[in-house]
Amino acid sequence: MFSNDDGDDDGRVTTSAALRHVLIFQLKLAADALRDFLLSPLSLVAFGIDALTKPKVEHSLYLRLMLLGRRSDRMINLFDDHADSGELTIDRAVDEVEEMLRATRADVASAADAADTREDDHSPNER
Repeated sequence: MFSNDDGDDDGRVTTSAALRHVLIFQLKLAADALRDFLLSPLSLVAFGIDALTKPKVEHSLYLRLMLLGRRSDRMINLFDDHADSGELTIDRAVDEVEEMLRATRADVASAADAADTREDDHSPNER
């Protein structure tokens, strides 16, 4: 988790890996706080509506909100409990964004190399 995947670090914590982990953890904490901030008043409203309308269990707004909370908990994956679930998590989303950025950076680098090569081919001959 905190060491390089290539095995060159002899099991020691690397600053870059630890920094990446703490930044992702802060993102998860922010998502968790936002979710709690939104669910708190919604749960009161859902309970109030359920108390007034007395729906069947399968139509309860409050219970549906609880299911949404559980689903968002798996997605936020604050303490990596759902890392191998196969579901979309913040971790997986970050990994996919990083991979897209790496691919884009590689494409830009190869395009720049190709442009440099073309520029060298078309430069006037030196005397």
